[in-house]
Amino acid sequence: QQDIDDPTAIHVHDLMIHPGRHEVLIGAESVALTFPEFRLLHFFMTHVGRIFSRAKLLDEIWGHDAFVEERTVDVHIRRLRKALESSGHDGLIQTVRGAGYRLSAKD
Repeated sequence: QQDIDDPTAIHVHDLMIHPGRHEVLIGAESVALTFPEFRLLHFFMTHVGRIFSRAKLLDEIWGHDAFVEERTVDVHIRRLRKALESSGHDGLIQTVRGAGYRLSAKD
């Protein structure tokens, strides 16, 4: 779903991300995220329901040439969930055992 004022905005439930403004809103409340957390959330919100391995997320978020460990993804997923926790949206980011992570569109 798109926002008339910002056609790049993406909505999942009442969670909205404005990529051009580097802004995340839950309802009217702003959510502070680091750059990697923002990129993770944006990637998930543009691929709702799809499962991504740690390796794929590393490539997409940090790039092919980055020398970071796969567990870095876990750390940033945990921080992203913590940032979304107060609004109850932390459950949207799901761990798929043995496969990776996904953002669920279901409540």
